[in-house]
Amino acid sequence: MLSLSVLLGSGASAVERDTITKVFRAQNPEKTSKPMAPAWRPDNSSEVLVMVQAFYDGTGDLEAKFKQTYWNPTYGEAKKTSGKLKLKKPGKMVWDYGDGQDADYYANGDTLWMVEHDTRQVIKTSTDGNSEVNVALKFLFGGEKLTREFEVRYAVEDKVQRYGDADHYVLELRPKAKNKHYKGLVLMVHATTGRVDSFVVYNTDGSSNYFQLKGIKTNVGITDKLFDFKLPAGYVETIEE
Repeated sequence: MLSLSVLLGSGASAVERDTITKVFRAQNPEKTSKPMAPAWRPDNSSEVLVMVQAFYDGTGDLEAKFKQTYWNPTYGEAKKTSGKLKLKKPGKMVWDYGDGQDADYYANGDTLWMVEHDTRQVIKTSTDGNSEVNVALKFLFGGEKLTREFEVRYAVEDKVQRYGDADHYVLELRPKAKNKHYKGLVLMVHATTGRVDSFVVYNTDGSSNYFQLKGIKTNVGITDKLFDFKLPAGYVETIEE
């Protein structure tokens, strides 16, 4: 999957703050007004993470439309795509991109298939090898409890101004165990339900992905058959270790 170099620490240098500004403008340059924050929030940010866990503990399946913004620091540019997302426990996902150019993704919890339509190639690998899928699986469907796996805090002001509004808490998460693919993420959590409506994955290579989920529906009865991946006619499958 497409993969912002923004540090999760609070003491950013002038260079880092300039990078943050460029990233935020690239993600959504038309947003200039200062957002509001919920009128009340728990004293401890981990309580919000418990809300997130509770919401997804009660979610058997989920479907939504998504918008994705990929920031590449090497070229200093953003790429925007969109599509449909469907998920079902335990760990099943389909990321269906709508442009016919970007790769689609299928995951069954352990295995990930990346379908490249331009080259008519399918790459089969482990879900652990893709940071965005791996992170989504962490907070959506399963794994250890979030409070055990991540250090959490309320986001610093730069991120609150960029991502926050009157209906959402903004959390910064860092994995307690070092991860070779991603170094942290930001969750925008609905203040009433605990639902994650958008999230940013910060990759170890300096890139990032910002996902916005719209029209979220849960427990709609998605069938297992949807996730039975079959190699399309004329495509070649490659197994990546």
